[in-house]
Amino acid sequence: MSKSGFDVISPRDAYAAYIMGSTLVDVRTTKEIESKAINLKNLKNIPFEELENRVGEIPANRPVIFFSRVGVKGKEAAKILAKQGFEQVAMVDGGVTAWEEFGLPVKA
Repeated sequence: MSKSGFDVISPRDAYAAYIMGSTLVDVRTTKEIESKAINLKNLKNIPFEELENRVGEIPANRPVIFFSRVGVKGKEAAKILAKQGFEQVAMVDGGVTAWEEFGLPVKA
């Protein structure tokens, strides 16, 4: 883990972590998600603006990986959870844009 308290991982590593049971959280707005969504079951959608009030919805006993459109809000979300004591936190480098570029499942 980096000094920031969270890791930056590739979309492929995020997908592998999801398969192994990590919690994936998309912090984009509902409107952003409607235009292009990650096509995975059990993906949590918690808009960044609501994250601090909804942290209790995120399991603390397994790794948490954040997505945003290109990674900016994902990075900020990861910082929030790391500061609250979550130990296994990461954000996807390049966000949903990179996820799609890697050929991982999306629905428009």
